[in-house]
Amino acid sequence: MISPRTRPWRRTVGLAGALVLSTSILAACGGSSDEGDRVAGEAPDSVVMDLRNDPDTFDPFLTAADQGAVQMYEAIYDTPVRRDMKTGEYVPAMATEWEVTTTKIDMTFKEGLTCADGTKLTATDIANSMKRLADPKTGSIYTGRLFGAGGVKEIVADDAANTVSIEVNDPHSDLLDSMSTAFVICPKGLQDTEKLATEPQGSGPYKITSLKRGDTYELEAWGSPALEDPASVPDKITFRVITNDATRANLFETGETDIAGILGRDSERLEGSHEFIQGKAFEADSLTFNQRPEAPMSDERLRRVVAQAIDAAAYTKAASFGVGEPANTVVTPNMDCYTESNGELGLKYDPDQAKADLEAAGYGPGGKKLTVRLLGYDVQNSGPDYVADALRKIGIDVKVTNGTQAQAGAIVYGDEGDWDVIVFPYLSAAPHPYPLVTKMSSNLGEGGSYNFGRTRNDDFDKFSAVATSSLGEERCENWGKAEAALLEQTNLVPLLWPIANYYADGLTFNATYRTVDLRTIRGTE
Repeated sequence: MISPRTRPWRRTVGLAGALVLSTSILAACGGSSDEGDRVAGEAPDSVVMDLRNDPDTFDPFLTAADQGAVQMYEAIYDTPVRRDMKTGEYVPAMATEWEVTTTKIDMTFKEGLTCADGTKLTATDIANSMKRLADPKTGSIYTGRLFGAGGVKEIVADDAANTVSIEVNDPHSDLLDSMSTAFVICPKGLQDTEKLATEPQGSGPYKITSLKRGDTYELEAWGSPALEDPASVPDKITFRVITNDATRANLFETGETDIAGILGRDSERLEGSHEFIQGKAFEADSLTFNQRPEAPMSDERLRRVVAQAIDAAAYTKAASFGVGEPANTVVTPNMDCYTESNGELGLKYDPDQAKADLEAAGYGPGGKKLTVRLLGYDVQNSGPDYVADALRKIGIDVKVTNGTQAQAGAIVYGDEGDWDVIVFPYLSAAPHPYPLVTKMSSNLGEGGSYNFGRTRNDDFDKFSAVATSSLGEERCENWGKAEAALLEQTNLVPLLWPIANYYADGLTFNATYRTVDLRTIRGTE
């Protein structure tokens, strides 16, 4: 077997290099509409893909994780392991093998790993990247999700054996999955983390050869030894930032884009004549409440009023124009530990009952005035308008704040509590329920990035703690009970299972809601 370092590389220099440059210039102007490089079962030479928003930072530990950022990290950073989107199995990436328990993971890494700039990447370098992610001082909202409530006890590297061991203080049954999103930052990035925000120091299969923030990014595969076969990814990728759904659809129709993710009504005009691949989210967008003691939604009676006033099907139509699906559980059917029966636990849409319950709580005609601050953001389309109208119809005064998803995130993750209700995107890279703990549990402390709505649910805390200490059937049984506790106490109300339709004639690949797996892009003709 030929090793990744000695496998024949298909790029040449000289005249071929000039041709590649010319191709790059053409690709920046349009897609591979002639499909001359499309061979069934093989990665195409070049791909033009549109991002739904601009990466907010090249520091994968401090991102708000919008689609553009997550897709970029898929290209420029690598991880110890990967989860096969199709089978759900964990497969080698930078690591070749591992042993894992609920408190420790021992990983052996491939020989000859390097960064995109050619710098040698040692086990110590990988451990140092993990230590920064594990350090609470870094301020990453992913620290708790990846390493659990107790945090990291010890990270040890052995350069001679090419191993890294991570031990956590409290049991965390999803340690292996954590390694599928623990992006490895190269030493130069760790030396100047402020500079890292604008200058990536990647370990992934691609390096950025040119960029115009908010517009276009040209990437080139560099033959990373972490890839078992360098020919398994396209040679060149052009990412373009196209924030408007209709514009992405138009560019795809005219052949200027090879892969376009469409979220809303523009999907309807493409479906009949073009192929598409569905990327489904992990976790449902759910009504979430500011439950700080001084906020109106700290009163469960009022949360129940809001829950009964909103119809999941109507919200789904308004927010996704029918591309997404209505949801009645926050753990979606494509995730580990999905519990279908939990869908019967939440309150049903009943605006008349909502209005009666509002009056019974002392609000409405002849009672107190209830004002709710609703927070919305751009990619929800008319979803926030629907929620506002539904609440006004039952007698609630609504003040709406709309902005970008990043702006909404800054408000809810801030300490001011300047909001009451948001349909929060619980979108996660993790196909298991633990990310809910980092947003809904007091086990991780109050304030900052944890428990942004100040949820107080002792049953959720209890069952999620048992779930993270368990494996197999016991793990999923307790995750089901933990989710049930949130639904029964109306801490959240699932509404929408987000789905992106990725249009790509002549190509196939695996995808989630936010990312196309670049390692799986293949021609179909």
